[in-house]
Amino acid sequence: MPSQTARGLLLIGALKLLKALALFALGLGLLTLLQHDTAQAVRHAIESAHLDSHTRLIERLLSRVAGIDHHTLRRLGVGTLVYATVFGIEGVGLLLGKVWAEYMTTGVTISFLPFEVYELLVHPSAVKALVTLTNVAVVIYLLLEIRERRANEHLRAEMSAEQHSERASE
Repeated sequence: MPSQTARGLLLIGALKLLKALALFALGLGLLTLLQHDTAQAVRHAIESAHLDSHTRLIERLLSRVAGIDHHTLRRLGVGTLVYATVFGIEGVGLLLGKVWAEYMTTGVTISFLPFEVYELLVHPSAVKALVTLTNVAVVIYLLLEIRERRANEHLRAEMSAEQHSERASE
C-alpha cells in the first residue's frame, strides 16, 4: 500500500497526465482548424454536440473564432501542444517517483500562479478560483514534500557520518 506521500504525488501525477491529454487533444484540434473555415468547423462541432448554436454565448464564441487568423491559430495550437508536453513530463515523472519532477512541477505551477491570480481578479469565476486554489494547494503540498525529503536526507547523512566515525574509532 503506497504511503500518504506517494498517494498525493500519484494523484498530482495522474491529474497532470489528464490535463496533458486534454491539452493535446485541444492543440491537435486547433491545428486541424487550419485546414478548414474555423467558424464553420466550430459551428459544426457545436451542432454535432446537439447544442443550440443560436444562443448568445455560442454566437459570441463563433464571432471570436471567425476573427482568428491562421498565424494566431497556429501559435495557439503549437503553444497548447508545448504546454501539454510539459504537463505530460511532470505527470510521468511524478508517477515514476522522480525527485526532479517534484521540483519541475513546483516551479512550473508557481510560474503560472501570477497569471491565474490576475485572470481571477480581472475576470472572476468560480472555476478560475477553484483552479487557482488547487494549484496553490499543489505548490504547498510539493514544497512540504521537498522540505521533508531534504530533512530526511540530512538526517540520514548525519547518522551515516556518525556510524562511520564510530567504526573508525573502534
